[in-house]
Amino acid sequence: MSTQSPVAPGGNFPFPSPSSDPLLALRCAPAVRPYLAEDISSPAAILIDTPVVHYEIANAEPIQLSSDDTVLKVTVSLDGRTLVAGLVPLNATGYELPFSLEGITPQKAAYRLSCEATYAAASQAFSATTALSVLPNPTYGSVTKMDLRTGALLAKPATGAGGTYEPVFPIGFYTDFDGYLATNLSVIDELKEQG
Repeated sequence: MSTQSPVAPGGNFPFPSPSSDPLLALRCAPAVRPYLAEDISSPAAILIDTPVVHYEIANAEPIQLSSDDTVLKVTVSLDGRTLVAGLVPLNATGYELPFSLEGITPQKAAYRLSCEATYAAASQAFSATTALSVLPNPTYGSVTKMDLRTGALLAKPATGAGGTYEPVFPIGFYTDFDGYLATNLSVIDELKEQG
């Protein structure tokens, strides 16, 4: 109304506070969520992120950078048992460290993994945690997994005949995108081929 002053709509995300010093925001996550008992003999992986930022974001800690050393030694452990260790470059996103699920008992509750990183150039240590789900195989029904490397949803074929997990296009036939799929369902196959 002409008699009222304008009101800002709000809804803006807050900006993190800037930092004059570089910060390392170590993060780790399983490559697939969840793993199942049937996956125990298959390769598994942990994804490591090591962004060096100048904003105070979650889990960011000061790092004294050296041009001579651009890697972190990362160790991922479960209840004190090392699952994998490796060198991860600084500023990596989704750096994959493969490990084995052997010896991890499937259960309904998630395990808590510890990710520890050391930066030798400045004798600094960093840490992060993540949840690792290793579930019992379902007795009926199916499981949809998420591939955190790509963000894709993974499912077994809907025919019930078994098979391997494959990416799925999560759109049901109740949706037609304003007629887009109404006359040509091959578009879904074409999108699948494109990844």
